[in-house]
Amino acid sequence: MKKNIFVLAIFISLALRNAPGAENGLLPHITNKNLFSTAAIPMTCIIKDSSNIYWTVFTSDYLGFHEFWVAYSHDAVNWSRALYTGVPVLPSDNYQIKAGGRQIDFDWRGELKQPEARQYYRAIIDTTIMGYTVYKSTLYEDTDGDGLSDLTEDRIWTDPNLLDTDEDGKADGLDQNPLAAPAEDLTLREKLHKRIIEFELEEFDTNQLVVVEQFNGKSMEYEREAGLVLSMSPGAVDAFVEFTGYGVPILTCTVKDTTKNRLKASFQFFVAPDDAWGYDLVCRWSKREKDWVGFKVFNEWVAD
Repeated sequence: MKKNIFVLAIFISLALRNAPGAENGLLPHITNKNLFSTAAIPMTCIIKDSSNIYWTVFTSDYLGFHEFWVAYSHDAVNWSRALYTGVPVLPSDNYQIKAGGRQIDFDWRGELKQPEARQYYRAIIDTTIMGYTVYKSTLYEDTDGDGLSDLTEDRIWTDPNLLDTDEDGKADGLDQNPLAAPAEDLTLREKLHKRIIEFELEEFDTNQLVVVEQFNGKSMEYEREAGLVLSMSPGAVDAFVEFTGYGVPILTCTVKDTTKNRLKASFQFFVAPDDAWGYDLVCRWSKREKDWVGFKVFNEWVAD
């Protein structure tokens, strides 16, 4: 990483130790809200580069992992959308961020701490690397003009050359389910699958990216308060995990018929082999009430 460029730097371990709103004395961390809304961008850590452009720096798990995000402004009043850097926040509270004319450097100083229990990183992350550089042109690049940078689209598997990957009439940057169009003519089993997935998403207390494995090979949208949902086939889920490593929550729910006019659903929440849980339930559809009734949950389990 080149060090001979003109930059204005912030030494995070010192300058932000008592910053308002900073988590653990470091950068602010966004865990809810729509990160692509300018109203969600924190103004705690602001630095100016050699071109007199202001940058605010924060962290989030919005795309599945604890990573750095930035936004820029020419007047420190009107800000861009949040920009994904793809740079991981490694287990250290002693790092330095420098904004230059063409790039932003994230450098770690001293030894890294050991990762906490149940903290997973992408397979491509090498904790022996003591610094990352992201070029501003990469942050800005949006080939199809859909509001998502090409770097972001590569991360969530949307098409950087298509404004609307799932062809549902919403640009990818405005679509909470960018890989799935609204599903029509759902069977009762598919409706129960959707109901359970949306219930669990409602209970999810962060805006972290979630992957939902398709049931019956049907891609469908799921309502959620904040955060993206990726609908993928079982094969695509396996490929996604192989590419990214463990860390993104994966939700599955299969439904089958039982005797006595009931349906049995099996739900699973999976982050890693030792971080998974699930349950089975039975219920039935009431034509009179036009709703699911008689819920009974059983066989609850947690991975050892």
